[in-house]
Amino acid sequence: MDNNKQTAQYKATEYIYELGNASVENGFKADEHWEVKMVTANEKKTLEKQYYPIIVSVMEADLLAATFQLVKTRLKQKIEEIPVPTDRFAPKPEYRYMIAFNQNRQRR
Repeated sequence: MDNNKQTAQYKATEYIYELGNASVENGFKADEHWEVKMVTANEKKTLEKQYYPIIVSVMEADLLAATFQLVKTRLKQKIEEIPVPTDRFAPKPEYRYMIAFNQNRQRR
């Protein structure tokens, strides 16, 4: 097995474990679910101001993509396409974070 895949599997398992712990600690009901996304630093700041609790993981871009797919698969969530900027001269976004939040639990 490829070492990078092993690491992605380990990270995904660790992340799922953290989500489970946070769900119990914050009293999630059976119908409440995590929304998992890959985000940039600016998007992370925005989400941290809007939602609580939030679970964040930082990793390299190639490891992030593999781990993100594994987490979404284990949570039985659809993997959405990463938006591509329409302006070909615009810098590509640098996804560095995998973040999980519940859209129904906004900060007040």
